[in-house]
Amino acid sequence: MKRRILIYILCLALPFVLTGCWNRKELSTLSVVQAIGIDKLEDGQINLTLQLLKPAEIKGSSGMKGGGTGGGGKSVWVVTVTGQTVFDAIRSATHQVDRRSLFSQNKVIVIGEVAAKAGIAPLLDLAIRDSELRELAYIFIAKGKAQDIIEAENEQEKVPAKALENLAKATRVTSKAPEITLFDLMKSLVSRTSSPFLPGLELVDRPEGTTIKKQVELCGTAVFKRDKLVGWLDGKESRGLLWVLGKVKSGIIVVESPDAETKKVALEIIRASSKVTPEMTDGKLTVTVEVKEEGNLGEQMSQVDLTKPVTFKALEEKQAAVINDEISAALDKAQEWGIDLFKFGVEYHRKFPAEYPELEKNWEEEFKNIAINIEVDAKLSRVGLSTTPVNAEEE
Repeated sequence: MKRRILIYILCLALPFVLTGCWNRKELSTLSVVQAIGIDKLEDGQINLTLQLLKPAEIKGSSGMKGGGTGGGGKSVWVVTVTGQTVFDAIRSATHQVDRRSLFSQNKVIVIGEVAAKAGIAPLLDLAIRDSELRELAYIFIAKGKAQDIIEAENEQEKVPAKALENLAKATRVTSKAPEITLFDLMKSLVSRTSSPFLPGLELVDRPEGTTIKKQVELCGTAVFKRDKLVGWLDGKESRGLLWVLGKVKSGIIVVESPDAETKKVALEIIRASSKVTPEMTDGKLTVTVEVKEEGNLGEQMSQVDLTKPVTFKALEEKQAAVINDEISAALDKAQEWGIDLFKFGVEYHRKFPAEYPELEKNWEEEFKNIAINIEVDAKLSRVGLSTTPVNAEEE
């Protein structure tokens, strides 16, 4: 009898502890945002472009034989609205979108060049305050209008935002543009010495006869002074920046072949690291940048036997020279602007905490005058499956 009573009590109590998904929201009632574009108009208003999923089209294409990406219609709907602030523009989107916008699945944020020059901090204030916006969303600066980037279609992806996300991750392959999330940007914006930098995107024309007339491509690095865009680094300068920061993951270094300088050799970057050592002598600032890189012989266009000790050593020296040149290019431009992209100020703060407050007062000028020594140690490890070049037999 006691056992039965206990069972009855448990049955009565279960409904109170098994509450289920009380606050769930059905997909059919939401507009899932995949990409956000922010532009600034001449009158100061915010032009907001949202890329929204169309679940019915996604479902239709995913059921295709072989997992194809075809379908009867577009998988996204692009909505453009204006407002006095970003939040105001988001609310104005309800005049066109009959569902509540869900931002927690957003993949990328693109800011237009005009808006970036005016200052990006006010445009991102909402992202700090609203917990729904993803801090891990990738962020880009458009050379031109962000709206054009968000509206651009992609040959491979049904959802263009996925292609932009893939472009952000693909920066690791060449290391000629940084990979930056919203969280990374927020950290750099609050720094009093280091300046933000973001990857750039641009629309380029495609050959005639193709379905899509323009495609989105990475285009170097946008550099900021505090929160305002001041200029761009090209691919070479961008990788120079990443060498110093120790963020080069992979890439190809092309050098001239020893004993056949009209031919090229491609060296693959396998791993790299960096060390920044600040010094202060009689008030003069000096920084030593040490970069260690290990690579493989990936390809050669010459018929020279590169495995001989002499030619192998010559390749390593050429590889080190290219790295040195890339770092110098980035440092020269940054010092010309007076913008510390390399976190030298952080290193001085760490090593000279007592002297740092005085340095910080005029860090822009101090950074311009830092004497920088570059030391590169580049090594080659492997030559691949073949130790000799492919040599066609002469008839």
